[in-house]
Amino acid sequence: MSFKYVTAGAVAVGASMVGVLLASAPAQASTYPPLGKKTLSRPYSKTYCHYSKELKRGINEKLSGTVRYKRNAYKFNKNIRVRFFDPTLVNPTVTVTTTNKCGKGAKAAKVDRTELTQKWYDWKCQTSVSVFVGYPWSVGVSGTIKCGKTKAADRKTNYGKGSHYTQYNSGAPVRWSWGSDGKGIDKGGKICLNADAAAVAYIGNRSDMAFRQLDICVTASWGAK
Repeated sequence: MSFKYVTAGAVAVGASMVGVLLASAPAQASTYPPLGKKTLSRPYSKTYCHYSKELKRGINEKLSGTVRYKRNAYKFNKNIRVRFFDPTLVNPTVTVTTTNKCGKGAKAAKVDRTELTQKWYDWKCQTSVSVFVGYPWSVGVSGTIKCGKTKAADRKTNYGKGSHYTQYNSGAPVRWSWGSDGKGIDKGGKICLNADAAAVAYIGNRSDMAFRQLDICVTASWGAK
């Protein structure tokens, strides 16, 4: 996966929280994170269903993948400071299933074609940080559900007739660069990003869209993994 660098002054995507946690150094080293840098990963998964009265279809959409980030633990006065930074999307996947309704007992129901889009942007709608994106992802200023017009990384794909569709994105196609300012974490010790999940389904010359903004948050952990 090749990356291109977008500077803060150019079109870029921002991520939001930089984590700084302070822990008093205990007597036993095993009770606090080892000093130095470590790369950690946490999975995410969010789903929703939109029922289209026009198409008489449930559009079930799922975002899943992994957020990878870095942790740095170092001595700070008599304490240990832990900082979390540089989140990366790993294998961000969109899955859409079209059904005869939403909820329990739903059965697969075909449509003629679909368009799947996932769009990622800063939790606080900030635009002052940089991002690396790999082809075929794009980055630019566009409309978003939570932040209005802002910088976002996105990917759109099109599919033919069926009832189950998956947009795979192998590797690590989107990586934010933030964390040097040392601001505290919001969301209670979690790294969060905004994701807009959209799917357009077509039957004949009719179409309808399902779209929703999803909060994607993972724990900023001291863990070994």
